[in-house]
Amino acid sequence: MLAIDWRTVGSSEGEPRGQWFPERQVEDLRAGVSYLRTRREVDPDRIGAWGHSTAAGVAIVAGAIDRRIKAVAGQNASMLDAWTALATSRGRARLSAVRALMLQDFERRCQTGQSASIPALPADDPKLAGYVAQAEELFPAFANQMTVESLEHVLLWAPVHFIHRLAPTPLLLVTGVEDQVHAIDEVLRAYDRAWQPKRLELLQVDEFGLSIEPGLGQSMTLAAGFFDQHLCRALRFEPSPSPQEARDRGLRPEYRKAS
Repeated sequence: MLAIDWRTVGSSEGEPRGQWFPERQVEDLRAGVSYLRTRREVDPDRIGAWGHSTAAGVAIVAGAIDRRIKAVAGQNASMLDAWTALATSRGRARLSAVRALMLQDFERRCQTGQSASIPALPADDPKLAGYVAQAEELFPAFANQMTVESLEHVLLWAPVHFIHRLAPTPLLLVTGVEDQVHAIDEVLRAYDRAWQPKRLELLQVDEFGLSIEPGLGQSMTLAAGFFDQHLCRALRFEPSPSPQEARDRGLRPEYRKAS
């Protein structure tokens, strides 16, 4: 298993820190796949991608682009249609304020070449405050910050419009029915747009329930079973033999009768 910190985030290198560009995160995930394929202990034809929250969308888009990814699982998927999600959760007035902030920062970058930093997860949201505190405690490299420039890339991020392109790569989505942060409506709409093979699992938990037990164990068990089915036990693709080889091997009843 390979866990990835996106460039400029966590333990990864890169400046400016907290540059949250989802399309570049897709590149980072695909680079991780390339790295795994160089490892002797890894079967290059049995690599899957798992993502939590916004990383679920990153895994979906990466899988749609890169067929080396043979299965995709997402937990508490969010920002699958970022503009709609932010407008719904924050309201039109707050979204207008975000637009004003982005314009101010654009002018700042034109003049100085630098973007301002803001909290990646709103510090004034009581539902997220505990989530941030938990992340800071468990992951010392975590910093709740992102550049304002990142908002321009996040608002245009909409994996929901690509999710059907993932097929025929298998998809698993796991989310909590009482999750007020990763809106279940957003997940259900995306799942409805996805093509088969796909699977949806709704667990009786809230926004934190899949990050702690017993919900965490339930979600991981579902993901492990999904990857076992579609990576470990799935039949490999074998190209069809040529017509002459089919004749030589008697791969049609007519050929066997003729012999």
